[in-house]
Amino acid sequence: MEDSITKRTFAAAKWSTISEIAAKCITPITSMILARILAPEAFGVLATVTMVISFSEIFVEQGFQKYLIQHVFFTEDEANRYMSVAFWANLAISLGIWGIISAFNAQIAELVGNPGKGFLIVITGVTIPLYGIIGIQSCNLKKQLNFKKLFYVRIASSLVPLFITVPLAFLGCDYWSLIIGNIAGIVVQSLTLTAVKAFKPRLYFSWKCLKEMLSYGIWTILNGLATWLTSWIDAFLIGRFMSDYYLGLYKNTTGMMTSIFGIVTASIVPVLFSSLSKLQDDEAGFRKMYLNVQSFLCLFLLPTGMGLYFYRKFATGILLGSQWSEAADIIGITAITTVLRLIYVGLNGDVLRAKGEFKVPLILQMLDLVITIPLCYCSLKVGFWQFVYVRSLARLILIVPELHYMHKICKISPKDQWMTSRHMYAATVVMSIAAWLLTRHSHGFFASVGGILVCMAVYGAILLAFPEERKMALDMLHKTKGKSKHSFKKG
Repeated sequence: MEDSITKRTFAAAKWSTISEIAAKCITPITSMILARILAPEAFGVLATVTMVISFSEIFVEQGFQKYLIQHVFFTEDEANRYMSVAFWANLAISLGIWGIISAFNAQIAELVGNPGKGFLIVITGVTIPLYGIIGIQSCNLKKQLNFKKLFYVRIASSLVPLFITVPLAFLGCDYWSLIIGNIAGIVVQSLTLTAVKAFKPRLYFSWKCLKEMLSYGIWTILNGLATWLTSWIDAFLIGRFMSDYYLGLYKNTTGMMTSIFGIVTASIVPVLFSSLSKLQDDEAGFRKMYLNVQSFLCLFLLPTGMGLYFYRKFATGILLGSQWSEAADIIGITAITTVLRLIYVGLNGDVLRAKGEFKVPLILQMLDLVITIPLCYCSLKVGFWQFVYVRSLARLILIVPELHYMHKICKISPKDQWMTSRHMYAATVVMSIAAWLLTRHSHGFFASVGGILVCMAVYGAILLAFPEERKMALDMLHKTKGKSKHSFKKG
């Protein structure tokens, strides 16, 4: 069973990786163009609108999807019935939420620090019922590990901002270009999912099925709310106490970091949860898959995070442009702390839910909130830059309790995690020393490009100095050559 799931996981991971790399490369490119056209204030307006919409989407995205993927159905008919119930329930809930937002749009806009712009929240709210529709469609494909179809969906929706948002920005539409682009992206995603026949709901509903899903889904929703608050508390506080300029400066910069690291993580997380759910009763297989994925993340994220820190000014100029020069320090500190959180916290919520533990992720998120909110509030009262550093460091708070619960529930100890990634840390430390020396004595575009290439070579050389890593690299090389020869002969 483990071999079969592993093969399907690799096939799913291949398509997920291709689609996410393509999509995540398109997103930063679009952001790089827009950052040179629009002022930070425009991104600040979008951030407050997105904050409200993402809050609403928790109820339609988090409630049923995790249950449907994690739960083992005995027949295809049973799975279809549950998914149909979830589809209609999602649609009804999302329409109700949009109605509530529309009725209180002025008060909500005032609350998030954008008075007079409630109409933007109402217009953007059209995406909420669309998310209600596409949520179960994409969920069905993820459960089947059919990431090939999701590839087409991701590419289609990712190209929309490039062909709609950017032209509108050039025409002087300001924040409207961002809002219209977001809506168009969700519409295209919905149409593409319908075109690939992701899921066709029945005209069927059962209160019994709904109650069963909600008994598990309520914990996922509560966890989603806590996660949302953790993610958006910074934007909420900046919006309340500072201008749209600082909100746009902070949120667009951290969003760019998320897009860059998402190239690696977004291709892995959906596949990991679906696969681990199938291995939830196989302790050895479960543990092996998790550690392999974490090791993969360390391989790419650790050097990327440290590289962005040392070359933060160069990265800011390339990614955002000259008018965003203040963002360099945000990129530097955020890169390091985000990487560590992604490796030791980012995966674990879905990993614990794959084991059927829906309450523990909520407890951990609540702990994160209890500590993070007062830290953010107090630091912002002192100043913006004090807030930036405190907020970044606060991302590391959850690492210790996460390690404890992973050991207790999944039998994966901190030592296990360290042993699989220790060589990546060693190579990253040596690379960081090289980066520090290079950035002290060289400046300018070509010096930075040359320094980055040297750092990459140092990291690779140190990593390959370890026999285990060298053997793994050679094995992968032989497998790749073998597949290439086989494909040539077949052709």
